Amino acid sequence: MESALRAAKVISKVLPLILPSVKERHEDAVAAEILMGRLRAIAPAEIEVALMGSAAKGTSLGGNRELDIFLLFPKKYEHDRMCSLGMEYAREAFKKERTEVKYAQHPYLHVFAGRYSADIVPAYKISRIEEKGSAVDRSQLHAHFIKSRMSADLRNDVLLLKKFLKTLGVYGAELRIEGFSGYLCELLVLHYGGFLPLLGAASSWHNPKLDIAEYYKGKEIPAFLQAPLIVIDPVDSNRNVAAVVSQTSLSRFVFEARRFLKSPSKSFFFKEKQSHSRGKIANIMKARKTHIIALRFAAPKVVDDILWPQLKKTSQCIVKSLQALDFEVFGYYHWSDGKECILLLELSRSQLPAIRRVSGPAVRFSQDCEKFLKAHKNALNLHIEHERLVAVEKRNLQGAEGALKEMLRTPVKIGIPENFIPLVKKSRILPPNSLLAKKYLEFAGDYFTRRVA
Repeated sequence: MESALRAAKVISKVLPLILPSVKERHEDAVAAEILMGRLRAIAPAEIEVALMGSAAKGTSLGGNRELDIFLLFPKKYEHDRMCSLGMEYAREAFKKERTEVKYAQHPYLHVFAGRYSADIVPAYKISRIEEKGSAVDRSQLHAHFIKSRMSADLRNDVLLLKKFLKTLGVYGAELRIEGFSGYLCELLVLHYGGFLPLLGAASSWHNPKLDIAEYYKGKEIPAFLQAPLIVIDPVDSNRNVAAVVSQTSLSRFVFEARRFLKSPSKSFFFKEKQSHSRGKIANIMKARKTHIIALRFAAPKVVDDILWPQLKKTSQCIVKSLQALDFEVFGYYHWSDGKECILLLELSRSQLPAIRRVSGPAVRFSQDCEKFLKAHKNALNLHIEHERLVAVEKRNLQGAEGALKEMLRTPVKIGIPENFIPLVKKSRILPPNSLLAKKYLEFAGDYFTRRVA
């Protein structure tokens, strides 16, 4: 009870600091109307211009100057025609502003307009999911679902959850973050009836599955929707809203929910960014007495939502290949600025023995034994230990750097994604002290100093 009172007290202090002010809400509304007005002046009347996202649902954090504006086309337009016309209208409406073309399922225009930025997204106007012509069409159904059910108090609780997750580093559905989207935050608060009830439930989550609309009541949720966290989209039974949330992101949330409820504090919402000094990180690296490798290669020219999952897979493939060669990988971390990538590998040691042990079959399996003897006929040793044949072979690759260079000569063999194959072939191993350079220091500092409490 005392903890609940302390939590309520903390929330009462945090909320005024994250709520948009009346002035800010007014400015946001005016900015949205101006931007939408420019689109309406260009697009035909049959194409609806509508505000979507957090701004439309009243769940934007204070200081957020990002808007989502949709150009909603009638279904009579072919998909490619809808996309090209939408981009054409957007470019014409904002030809005096700086813009960037970005990609989801299809292109959209990112506009920089003074203090605001806006995503101008072509989509179809629909009233039910069966009419969907592209993935982004769901957004209007999401907006209607949330706006028709969410009270002012629950909107405030959504802001608390977003800020809590943001401070934790797991807010955002980008594949670089693998975290909780804004819509997922809204659904969780709506389902549990508030921020604190959600934390109470989440603190004991194990393989959580939420089916708000009860599409699968009494049935097994299909395998294609399986993920560490399952939240079936109430407007689309074939979608898991939490599909992008990684096991690590989910575990961080569960762990921190429990910690907050035990010892409520403003620090869960406001945390000073840790600064890393070269000297401190250099001393940590030296004191660990491990073998550190920094592998650098160019980043492929792809969008972030392709780059980051493929960089993650590239890192995992390299780590698994080193482990298969008997190198003990103590830890690893990857980074990119969109131009280059760094894979930090920390190994328990740099050199392996000149020999390796190969455990064979039990002697009772005659055919397997014959195959093993044939395969290892030139072994340095070939003997029986207890019930198994054992071979001692000469190790061809003893040094970690040499093993890494050798495997990256044929990256396709270890499963490196296609976009990265030509790039890792040209990779360079940097001296460990290179990680102390200004552009890498935050990344290296995060790896060497991370701690949950």
